[in-house]
Amino acid sequence: MREKNSLEMIIKWAIVVVLAVVALKLVFTVLGIAFVLGSFLLFRVLPLLLLVWLVVRLLGWFRGTGDGSASTAAPTADGTEI
Repeated sequence: MREKNSLEMIIKWAIVVVLAVVALKLVFTVLGIAFVLGSFLLFRVLPLLLLVWLVVRLLGWFRGTGDGSASTAAPTADGTEI
């Protein structure tokens, strides 16, 4: 009877270890994908986004709006802005 309990306990622990390894593999896979995606966004997309934002702001500044956005001045009767 004692041998059956030992064998049963060994099988249970083996199953627990296998499930733990599978769970760790899934966790590390998700973390790896998140790291790769984060690195891509940080080093490829963000510099391009900042460059485009800077160009839009500079174009707005050169056009005279000052803040890079569309003018909010109300047009006069002949259609020109004040």
